[in-house]
Amino acid sequence: MSFQRSWYAKILRSIFSYSSTSRPRCRRASPTGGFDLRFDNDYPLVTLVIAKGQYAISSQFVSTMVAEPKTRPVPHAPPYVRGIINLRSKVMPLIDLRLRMGYPSARKEQEEFRRLMEQGEQDHVNWLNELEASVEEGREFSLTTDPAQCDFGKWYASFRTGNNTLRSFLKKFNQPHRKIHALAHKVKALSQAGRHEEARRLIAIARHNELKTMVQLFQKTSKIIAETHREIAMIIETPTFDYGVAIDQILAVEFLGQGTIEDLPPGLEMQTSNNIVGLIGRRQTDNSTVQILDPMRICDPDDVKGLILNPEQAREPEPAKTLTPA
Repeated sequence: MSFQRSWYAKILRSIFSYSSTSRPRCRRASPTGGFDLRFDNDYPLVTLVIAKGQYAISSQFVSTMVAEPKTRPVPHAPPYVRGIINLRSKVMPLIDLRLRMGYPSARKEQEEFRRLMEQGEQDHVNWLNELEASVEEGREFSLTTDPAQCDFGKWYASFRTGNNTLRSFLKKFNQPHRKIHALAHKVKALSQAGRHEEARRLIAIARHNELKTMVQLFQKTSKIIAETHREIAMIIETPTFDYGVAIDQILAVEFLGQGTIEDLPPGLEMQTSNNIVGLIGRRQTDNSTVQILDPMRICDPDDVKGLILNPEQAREPEPAKTLTPA
């Protein structure tokens, strides 16, 4: 079993240790019609990451988790409904929680990242080709020699990520990227001195060494993004209906700080995550703020009513593979 699957299995064990055989019960409704999520402090919260923000759902609504769920798109569904999934012969909608909360989807971000890496690779191939052409044609080299000023360099200096594997790997760009841009000054000096053959030799060496290394790094970075972001869906059970939510990352199953859970400040409800945040609280580990999602607001039954049109459609998605706690 992979580390990631082991980690989520551990999370499931934490959830199941508090789970009940009955469906979640609501002691009283909130003024907005959803659950009052303070109703049962006997259940910890599943804290999770959505688009770099920290959120949570009460574990009493979480029945299981699904690894990389395969969905069947359905016509006329709201944009945030990715499609339907088949879990133990039970078909339910899968909600893209990022889209539901007004963020770009994780899939879109991954595709944009892949294109960025491809563009960075091509830009530096073109950069070295242009440097070579400037030597051959005896003209001024016009592209930037500052590694911090090329498009990739600007992105590299500003990019931040919580992905430890990616953050560590990106450091490998630093040396070859600086060397390849510094090459322009050496080549220019040799060309001005009439030592064109030496300039060509430096470019050839850089193409075989620094550029080759950078091309490999760009390609490997795209693979790391694909390999480290394995989507997980949590299956949510409410008193009236069930659905899945696609999430970025699960942090922990935990109780928030005692006395920290409270209503959203006045006027903030309509500004926060499409009005599906019910309460806020703070984690005991680092006192960071967590927005607590109301499971009855995440998926509106009226939005998904009639998505499954017939039995044949229900059998279309491949059965989802749950992550067992054993």
